[in-house]
Amino acid sequence: MSSVSEIQVSYINKIKSKKTYKITCSSDIAELLFDTWNKNTIELHESFKVILLNNSNTVKGIFEMSSGGITGTLVDVRILFAVALKTLSTGIILAHNHPS
Repeated sequence: MSSVSEIQVSYINKIKSKKTYKITCSSDIAELLFDTWNKNTIELHESFKVILLNNSNTVKGIFEMSSGGITGTLVDVRILFAVALKTLSTGIILAHNHPS
């Protein structure tokens, strides 16, 4: 019988302030993403991030799924769902930039 290793997930709460972010509308998530996205690289390469939410839509953390080149980045949907399940998140928001 073959052995399958368990998926391990870690994410860093990159929110710079001690403020907790509760998402109630699209402008809340836009503010959070603008505050936490690296301004030095946002125009250089595409990134795909998952914002992890708890039951009250408070942000638990941000997980960067992938980082690519100027015109693309790849996301494996199986890993995306594994991250959401392993962190016991009840909601997720997907974010992606287009530098080109």
